Amino acid sequence: METTSEIELNLINLQIGCMLRLARLKQNFSQHTLGLKIDYSSTMIGRVERAESISGWDKIYTISRYLRIDFKSLFILKSLETLILIVEESFNLEVKLTQDKIDYYNILKKTLRIQFDLLEKERLTNK
Repeated sequence: METTSEIELNLINLQIGCMLRLARLKQNFSQHTLGLKIDYSSTMIGRVERAESISGWDKIYTISRYLRIDFKSLFILKSLETLILIVEESFNLEVKLTQDKIDYYNILKKTLRIQFDLLEKERLTNK
């Protein structure tokens, strides 16, 4: 049986947040508005989007259904290039772009690159 590494799980958690944020921004919802629609706090929505904690599948499912995202697609790890494009598209859709948000997006892209490098090294080691 093939196991999933902690690095891959971290990447999937980041991916879920990126994909949900992009869908929310495309639909012009704030975290607050989305939270009101599905009866979750904007703080919880933000934590899921920033991958600050591992969220329960029920929360992710509820958010993805409301945003009309295929739930299963959130859990199939995309390429680094695809995730960077998702992050850049989200950045371009931001309405109130503060320095904190600019820093966050830059750190997110750097984190994705580092995690993918670690995943590649791990896969080479396990061959």
